[in-house]
Amino acid sequence: MRSIHSIALLAIALALTDCARMGTRTADRDSASGPPRQQAQEIVRLVFGETDKPGERLAPHSTTGTLLALADVLKIANKHNPTFAEFEASREAARAEVLQAVAYPNPELELGVGTEPGLALRQQIELPAKRRSRRAAAEVSEEIVRRETDVFRATLRAEVSKGYYTLLHQKRSVALAAEILRIAQEVERVVARRVQSGEAPEIDRVKARVEALQAARALQSQQRSERVGQAMLNALCGRALPAKFDLADSFRSGLPAADLNRAGEIALAQHPTLHRLAEVVRQKQLVVQREHRAWYPDLTPGIDLGADMGAALGIQLPLWYRNRGGIAAAQADLRKTEAELARVRQEIERDIETSGQAYESAREQLAAFGSLRAAATEALRIETFLYEQGETEFLQLLDARRTAQQTETEYLQALYDAAIARVELERAIGIGGDEQ
Repeated sequence: MRSIHSIALLAIALALTDCARMGTRTADRDSASGPPRQQAQEIVRLVFGETDKPGERLAPHSTTGTLLALADVLKIANKHNPTFAEFEASREAARAEVLQAVAYPNPELELGVGTEPGLALRQQIELPAKRRSRRAAAEVSEEIVRRETDVFRATLRAEVSKGYYTLLHQKRSVALAAEILRIAQEVERVVARRVQSGEAPEIDRVKARVEALQAARALQSQQRSERVGQAMLNALCGRALPAKFDLADSFRSGLPAADLNRAGEIALAQHPTLHRLAEVVRQKQLVVQREHRAWYPDLTPGIDLGADMGAALGIQLPLWYRNRGGIAAAQADLRKTEAELARVRQEIERDIETSGQAYESAREQLAAFGSLRAAATEALRIETFLYEQGETEFLQLLDARRTAQQTETEYLQALYDAAIARVELERAIGIGGDEQ
């Protein structure tokens, strides 16, 4: 009986030692904290020299529904986007992986049948170091999922911002198309009066009518695009946007210069993709450690409950198997992930540079419009007046109208391109991974 008690105490001691060491290691990991990450608003201030305010607010009386700023839409997306449910399921799977890693094997019951029947109970027990390494590798999975969530959150911020500005561009395009149609119809009426009075040929009325029909079709096309843009933005928000809403933020008429050196420093220090890969590297290192210990022999204490009651302690002899293949595969996998981390770091530096150049080009293009819009509008007003007075030809009026229309269209496109360029620069920096 003393032998049985000794074996039982040995098994209990090994289990308690394992749990105590794992608890200490987990507490140490939880208590360790790296440098605090800078929040999105602080990054925007450091890189762009301003707070994160996407644009001027529209007057409240212009709304036909709930007025939503970009910040409001981002909050809705972070709360309702269905992909977050997938990450929660992945976290649960990671926790289950830890449970599987720490599960003890079932005891074995041997029943002997013959001239001397017997009964024996065996329990396999792993060495604590072997068990700890397997559990440590499994525990990193949940942290990797958390980092993957951060990567998605930063990506979602960029996609929602692009969707918001795309819808804003479409709404402004609808308004511009409606104004173009109004001008075309006004020109058509002016031409009709001159044709009726005999001051202009009938062909001018035909041309004016064609221009008005083209403007009407363009307006219908822009309205369809607006509905598509609204549906796409709503999908990113898990279809949680109000049935009727207007956009509170407007395009910026000017953009501040960006500190690309600071942007690169911040990106390399806390880009969520780099944090995720760093955790994957840590897991691969732990897997290498786990594979090095996988061949450690297990203890198999047991008791015989037959006629000759006794106890036994079995141990594997690692004579032929040292898990060389598993160790080599784990080391190769680690080197592959380390190479991926180095590659992604270079890609982030490249993206900062390319998106920064695109941002600067967008700023210059936007600034170039300066007085062009006012000049085109004034030219159209003058040509319309001269045509009414019979002092100019219809083709000149038509050319002035098209020039003013093209100027406004190009200016709106420049506003949109500048907004998207900024979003892409913020995506390259990795802004948004910390938003909840």
